Amino acid sequence: MFWTPYADWIYVVVSVSGMMLIIVLVLRPGAGPDP
Repeated sequence: MFWTPYADWIYVVVSVSGMMLIIVLVLRPGAGPDP
């Protein structure tokens, strides 16, 4: 794995994107624990 000054930013972007994707999948209509 190549290490560059941007590696931290790439890691942050990937982590945030993954979290947002999970949130969207959970909160989208018909997928949440709605009664």
